[in-house]
Amino acid sequence: MTTERLAEDLISFSRLLRPGRRPELTPEQYWLLRHIRRTGPLSMGELAAALGITTGSATVACQRLEKTGMISRQRQAEDERIVIVALTDLGQVQIDIWRQQKRDALVQLLAVLNPDEQQELQRLIERLLEEADVQDFGKERENGSHH
Repeated sequence: MTTERLAEDLISFSRLLRPGRRPELTPEQYWLLRHIRRTGPLSMGELAAALGITTGSATVACQRLEKTGMISRQRQAEDERIVIVALTDLGQVQIDIWRQQKRDALVQLLAVLNPDEQQELQRLIERLLEEADVQDFGKERENGSHH
């Protein structure tokens, strides 16, 4: 097996790990929710910068998510130009449900491997993750380029 073929297979497999299509959410809204969950409340400007989108796009996405009850937006008392976006309890629960659904699907998929194969896959993934960390691989993705 060539490294290129393995890379292509990993790209195909990574598609399985992406969030599933959700009619109620755009991919941008999903990443926005995930980012707020990871970082906590942010200003609209900080959120837009972190996701690599315009403040206008972030505002539109947040307005839609606010209507669903998944986030709240509040103007700062000290400076009303600053809007802070936070995940609501409903938003937190919904993200947890989606993550559990994805985890359940992966567990079912991994069940085709016997325990030795699972252990070997775990070892190899850990090795790749360690190397990715050393190389700072994927940092640009975390900093907003995941459209």
